[in-house]
Amino acid sequence: MRLKSGFALLLLCGLTLPATAQVRGARGTHMRSAVINFRELARQQAQRPAGVRGKKVDHPPMPGPGKFRVPAGVRGTDFPRAATVAAAPVPLVASPNPAVNFLALPDSNTSIPPDTHGAVGPNHLMVVLNTDVAVQDRTGAYLSAMPLESFWNSVGSPDTFDPKVLYDHLSGRWMFTAMANSRSANSAVLMGVSQTNDPTGAWNLFSIDADATDVNWADYPSMGYNKDWIVVNVNMFAVSNNAFADTKLYVFKKADLYNNAAPAATHTLFTTANGFTLVPAITYDAALATMYLIDEGWSDNITDFVRIATITGTVGTEVFTEMGGFVGVNGTRWAGGPPIDNWAPQQNTANKIMNNDSRIQNVVYRNDRLWTAHSVFLPLGGVTRTGVQWWEIDPTPTPSLVQRGRIEDATNAFFFAYPSIAVNSAGDALIGFSSFSATQFASASYAFRAAADAAGTTRDVLTFKAGEATYFKTFSGSRNRWGDYSNTVVDPANDTDFWTIQEYAATPPGDGFDRWGTWWAKVVPSGAAATKKREGQTTSE
Repeated sequence: MRLKSGFALLLLCGLTLPATAQVRGARGTHMRSAVINFRELARQQAQRPAGVRGKKVDHPPMPGPGKFRVPAGVRGTDFPRAATVAAAPVPLVASPNPAVNFLALPDSNTSIPPDTHGAVGPNHLMVVLNTDVAVQDRTGAYLSAMPLESFWNSVGSPDTFDPKVLYDHLSGRWMFTAMANSRSANSAVLMGVSQTNDPTGAWNLFSIDADATDVNWADYPSMGYNKDWIVVNVNMFAVSNNAFADTKLYVFKKADLYNNAAPAATHTLFTTANGFTLVPAITYDAALATMYLIDEGWSDNITDFVRIATITGTVGTEVFTEMGGFVGVNGTRWAGGPPIDNWAPQQNTANKIMNNDSRIQNVVYRNDRLWTAHSVFLPLGGVTRTGVQWWEIDPTPTPSLVQRGRIEDATNAFFFAYPSIAVNSAGDALIGFSSFSATQFASASYAFRAAADAAGTTRDVLTFKAGEATYFKTFSGSRNRWGDYSNTVVDPANDTDFWTIQEYAATPPGDGFDRWGTWWAKVVPSGAAATKKREGQTTSE
């Protein structure tokens, strides 16, 4: 299958706003805290009599404020009208086959969607879903597992959703966030960190009141880190009517979270109404004192773009500078969402699958560049397909585009959505995502990009776990949910290999309910630069 997996490098339109807005923060800490041992908690859970777990339909990602307000003085005519640079067609080559691949977690038939997420450490893989949490070894064997709610019960948060986990390669710890109690005055932001690099051991857990006034509730966390901070972004909505309220950034002091003697969730809280799903970067530069964040923006009078914000300053007196720059490309606009909820096709059925919207999914800072990926709906004005869009951005001194590409099928036969991107020390990238078509069941896929590949391109799409059956499960609702996201990471064992965790349609057991599944793939780059890195040789960056 040869699909359009990139497009010509387009010249940058970037600028610094006439006046950036600095948001003042408030100091805060946790409402509840606890220390648990994952292995012991899982053992206790396994000894309890098996009960019937209820079925939960997690709400879809709540919509943002619509088209962003553009500051006075910034109009479409202010953007340099760069011409498109036409590149010669580049023959696509195959993405590398997975070195290993295996089941992450199956569907317990208790929640839709799974909210697929996982991370990789030196010796373990950790999977966190709306249903369950599990730790595996590198061959896929399960070491400990429990329901998601059980992990967080000690901080008083039974209705838990939107989990995400990362491994801190700078400090050798795991970080885990989730939301609790949606559409409720009891809404909470949950934060956990492991006490060692072994996720089956002890964890410091915290619960933070999402809104002391009990007016708004927190949704859809995004998480990143650098040498000083763990940053969690949440979108806030009114309890009364789910109207968008604002965006909050929890800038946690990493040293306090990691203090096993007296752990605390000390943080600076920033609130802004001029942002949405503002995603903090996973920062590989061990000396970088700036935290970068990216969100997607668009407006009627300017080209589509992503926006860059920063957190700077000393720990405890941080400064959040919002909308620090626009980066966009003329003439290649996209729609923020499809015209109907159930959108992507699948084999042997007319039932379609949700592809959600075009919000930013994850951000990586690597080798002085920002990388990010998200779904886009194409073409603008008459949407017929979903594709994956990815960016490489130079954030300083003025944000500028290095390259941008799309993984899409112009024939509308294949849809791609829910992407995540990772970049290794050699500059190679892997983008994992779900793939959909009327000629296949919903599948887990990825596309590889070597650092030396032509700008704006990726290699052919590779399906590493083919879907096994049709998928339609609504728990009496109207939406056939999928996603809401995925994760792709660099292996900290060598800083060159990749792991991605993706969703696929699994074989149902015959109980009347279809099943999703989640699957791991490890990808070993075959390029010369990666090989030299793996062998301990030096390469130019």
